[in-house]
Parts: sequence; C-alpha cells; structure tokens
Amino acid sequence: MQAPRNQGPAPVGIVYNTSMTRPDAALALAAMYPMEGNRESHMGSVCVVGAGFNAAVFCDIISRLYSFGTRNGNSELAVGLAVESGVPDSPMVKRAVEGAYKRTLQRVSDTSEPTAVLRNGVIFNSESVVILSGPATYLAKSLDLLGTKDLYKQRVKRLVIVDAGVGNKDAAALRKVIAEWPTPIFFCSKEVGEALRFPGADLDKDFSWAPAHPVVDAYKAFKPMPWDAPMYDVAATHYAVHPDSSFFELSPAGTISVADDGAMKFVPGSGSVKSIGIVPTKKADLLAMLITAATAKPVVPAPPGRGGRGGSGRGAFGGSGGRGVLPAIVAQ
Repeated sequence: MQAPRNQGPAPVGIVYNTSMTRPDAALALAAMYPMEGNRESHMGSVCVVGAGFNAAVFCDIISRLYSFGTRNGNSELAVGLAVESGVPDSPMVKRAVEGAYKRTLQRVSDTSEPTAVLRNGVIFNSESVVILSGPATYLAKSLDLLGTKDLYKQRVKRLVIVDAGVGNKDAAALRKVIAEWPTPIFFCSKEVGEALRFPGADLDKDFSWAPAHPVVDAYKAFKPMPWDAPMYDVAATHYAVHPDSSFFELSPAGTISVADDGAMKFVPGSGSVKSIGIVPTKKADLLAMLITAATAKPVVPAPPGRGGRGGSGRGAFGGSGGRGVLPAIVAQ
C-alpha cells in the first residue's frame, strides 16, 4: 500500500510478505503505519500469501485505520493476495472482518496480483527492505520476471526472513529465494521472537486510545486470553528499518537450511546470510520499544514542504507514538 510522500529525503520502503495468521503479524503491520507517519519508513506494499481473502481484508482494515486523507489507486497499492484453492481464511481475522471497521476491499478482484505487488512495492521506492514472513512462493516467482533481479539488486537494501517455527509452507520457493536473492539476507530466528513477548494482560490498556481495534480483536481470537504473543515480525520489522540500532547483534556469515516441511535452521560457515541476535543487556529496553511501536497511535504525516517527521516528531521505534487527531476507527 503506497501513501503520498512528503518532501524531503525519502524513507526506506517496506515490502511485507505475510500470511497474516499470527498476532505478531497484526502487531507488526500496526507498527508500520506510525513509522510511516514519522518518516522512519514508507509502506511500499503488503502481500498476503498462505491465507484467504479475509486476511487481505484485515490488512486493508489496518491501512484504513491508520491512514489519513483520500485513498485511491493513484496513491497506494491494493493489498496483494495469492488466490489459491483450498487455502482457508484465518480464524484470527474473522471478528475484525465481520465488524464495523472501514475497508476498501469488498471482493477478491479488488486485491493486487501477488507477484506484481511485491515487485511494484520496490519499483515505487528508491530504497526498500523486504520482510518475508509468509510463504515464499510469489517472492520466488518475482525473481523470474524480466529485469526484477536487477531491480532488487539496485533498490532492495536487505531481505529479512522471519522464522516463527511453523515452516514456510513452500520449501522449494524459499530455497530459490535464498540461493538467488541479489542483496544481503538476514535471518530473524524463532528464538528472537520468543524472547520478545507482547504482554497480553496489557492488550486492552495499550490500545485504549481506540474504542475498538482490529489488532485487539485478532489477538483475542487467536487463542484464549491471557497469553503473551512472541513478536517475531515486530522484531524483524525493527531490524529491517533500523539495522544500525544497538539492540541487535549479527552472527558471522552462514546460510539457512530449509527442510522439506519448510522448517528453517541457520547454519554458520559457508554462505552470505547473517543471523540476527538480541544484545542480552538491552533486551528489556528493546521489548519496551517494540511494545510502544506496535501500540502507537496513528500519526498525522508532516505537511508537504516541511520534511522531518509528523505527529509527535518521535519515531514509533524510538518514542511514544503518534499524537493529534485520529482517523475514523469504525464505519459510521
């Protein structure tokens, strides 16, 4: 989803390949929009692979909730959706999709073709990062499009592959991406996400700025409360946008082995992939920052010509989140 830009240096674009079947994915997407308002990053595109239409609708609802101004096809990319037979809708998103939240997507034909939306999310940004959390099927296919490898080599600063411990669902595609990707790859292991858990007991309090919130709906629908969700995708998003922060450390180069069931394992030694680890002494501060980012209010972008950051002037990954008037939360 691409939003209008302010003048000034262009922030890095995020291309997010997700299945949107876990609460950490919802929390990560909720963090990305205040980051855009604060000019930490820019929403390049969101592509849903490995889930049904309702997962795409959920992503669209999040976009509507956090976005300001008029949204149209000239200023954004519609959510990409891999339309595959036999792929069920995620129960996690059902309550939000059936609620009164505003949405743009009404039918499958309103979504974008997945391979194109992944590529176009890079085309429309001078620099991008790619976060691979869902199946790699269409990211792999995009590498076969004429000129796309060169495009990625020129404009994608890094690919962050997220391991949530559930397998990638398309082992062959993931192996292809790892083998052929033309820019640096970083591996965010399941141990990172499991060490950084969102406090479920604080969910309602942290989102109390909204009378209703789709992330709260999804979190509660995933499994009985209270429970603390590993923040796999939220951690990966922080590293993708802020690789020079002091919260993470990198392993020596290695590679990612992919089992036939899609399970991933980082193997040190030969290869060019680096694994992301948490600096032990900064874990508490990192966790607090990720929670703040995932629960931040929408941020009003700075008016054109001012540059800098909108809202409170503090980044979602480094401050207290947005300020100012909120967009409509539910349909009137």
